[in-house]
Amino acid sequence: MPQLDVSDLTRKAERLRALHHESRILVLPNIWDAGGARMLEWLGYPAVATASWAVAHSLGYDDRQTITLDAMVDVVGRVAQAVRVPVTADMEWGYAEQPEDVAANMRRVLRAGAVGINLEDSIREGEVLFPVEFQCARIRAVREMARQEGIPFFINARTDVFCPVVPGTEAEKFDEAVRRAKAYLDAGGDCFYPILLGDLAPLKRLREAIQAPINVLAPTSHATLRELEDAGISRVSLGPALMWAALTTMRSIAVDLQNYGSFDAFTRDMITMDEVRAYIRREPMAELSG
Repeated sequence: MPQLDVSDLTRKAERLRALHHESRILVLPNIWDAGGARMLEWLGYPAVATASWAVAHSLGYDDRQTITLDAMVDVVGRVAQAVRVPVTADMEWGYAEQPEDVAANMRRVLRAGAVGINLEDSIREGEVLFPVEFQCARIRAVREMARQEGIPFFINARTDVFCPVVPGTEAEKFDEAVRRAKAYLDAGGDCFYPILLGDLAPLKRLREAIQAPINVLAPTSHATLRELEDAGISRVSLGPALMWAALTTMRSIAVDLQNYGSFDAFTRDMITMDEVRAYIRREPMAELSG
């Protein structure tokens, strides 16, 4: 494994943690490559997050951990090396089940340059929901790994209790989410990610119950960024939505050209090469012409 720059990674991890405790909500348009990461940094985003689905798709894999750990860590490392801001990586359910194996895998992620992760509490989005204590053991193992490395690694503890395949009423799922949130935070989690919970009222109740940072998935949110911020939500992720938007545009252009569509339809407002070169070279936006 490569030698760690403990000082640099500590600074980035502390910055990532601080961003979850500021008055302004942390918005993360999850990306899948180094170029996209460099663009977001250039636009002023204070941190960069990867999306597991998007990374997998970009390499020809389906989601749900069908991509190999080696391939995922390689992309995470490329993203982390491309930017100076903190990087947090979506690592699904850890590419293993047992706590010691998850910790070993997340050590690779940390050594690749990421200072935070998402860690799910189920296999294949609720198909197999881990018992609370087992997931806590997995979180504690990652926290201990980070302690050994001397880095305050950021753990975004995701729960899949709101996934449709998980049985229970809305009230039962909410109570279970509160129980899991408190347990995961006690085990060493830094933020709670109740994926698919998007209604503002239960999000407010959850925030009041756990008094800790909460991550919301933007595509399933029924509230605006302002409303989420006012409710005390710390972080909003786009998940794979940025790639879905890109794929939608690609499909539209490709279909249009099959029907002899106009080139002007997609070149009119296209990003310029000067802009691309500017963020790749880290040139200030003020230096752009036209």
